[in-house]
Amino acid sequence: MNPYLRLFIDLYEPKFLEKYKKTKTIERLKYVTQFCGCDYTKLYNPRFLYTRYHHSLVVAHMTWHFTKNKKETIIALLHDAGTPCFAHCIDCVFGDCINQESSERKISDIIKQDKEIMEYLQEDGITLADVDDFSNYHILENKSPNLCADRLDGVLHTGYIWLQKNTLNQIEEVYNNLEVLTNEFGLPEIGFQDLEPAEQFVDMVYHYAKELQGNKDKYVMMYISELVKLSFERGLLNLEDLYQKKEADICNLFATNFSSWTNFKEAQSIIVQEEIPEENFYISFDIKKRNTIPLVKTNTGSKRIIDLSMIAKEKYQNLEDYHDKSYAYVKKIKEII
Repeated sequence: MNPYLRLFIDLYEPKFLEKYKKTKTIERLKYVTQFCGCDYTKLYNPRFLYTRYHHSLVVAHMTWHFTKNKKETIIALLHDAGTPCFAHCIDCVFGDCINQESSERKISDIIKQDKEIMEYLQEDGITLADVDDFSNYHILENKSPNLCADRLDGVLHTGYIWLQKNTLNQIEEVYNNLEVLTNEFGLPEIGFQDLEPAEQFVDMVYHYAKELQGNKDKYVMMYISELVKLSFERGLLNLEDLYQKKEADICNLFATNFSSWTNFKEAQSIIVQEEIPEENFYISFDIKKRNTIPLVKTNTGSKRIIDLSMIAKEKYQNLEDYHDKSYAYVKKIKEII
């Protein structure tokens, strides 16, 4: 197990996850990458391959760490069961770049096809309705900008694996300062015991959210979504393939059928500008804004860090004001052919 995973995953507890990890539903996630296709181009250089399987394990163990609740922990392991290959790139296929909610299937629709997992859920007293409704699992899922285990791992693994801006020591310091607090709505929410680690986390959020608003990430997502659409049109793929095949197999299909794939794989930089590129495949679109504003414990109750720290307030304002250039392209990709 790599050092990042070791920060969160206990190899011995909780044991009730072991049977679920071996099901075909969870095994499939080993072949769906976390970074929406960014592992397949030199535009990014992640430390190692991080999959939806890794993410699901980490989120489940985080949930257990904060709640010791068996049901919520099992559902945390299953929370990405409906994710297709290339994840949010497929939302762009459906024209849903802003909300990014179109491609993920209901968890119950996926696990109904898995006899093993259905038996395990029955043994553990969990219904199909339980796995589709996250409204009572506030540590696992929470509306943005509130913090939850799913969003916490998103920020931490992005900063360490993908952007390589944070060290394991920084991540460990942040994680060890977290506990379950009560938010302004009277609900449980993960938050910080102290202001300084919270400010350090805000810096991680800033770089995470800014990257996901940037043209490099958007270019990768749109390029792959266009390949998927063309593959549909040419009968090379169908929608079900995205929930059944391995990403690597679909990438081999792209390599065989689209000459631009080699240039995408080898691309190391994008060109950004305010004028429309005349001779290249380019991107220019808005995308979902991501943000997290954590709670911090105080003598008078839990408060949002934006109300406690000018450092944090300035970071969030800079994030709100951030806009990348209007257009972006890769020099060698003239068109997707």
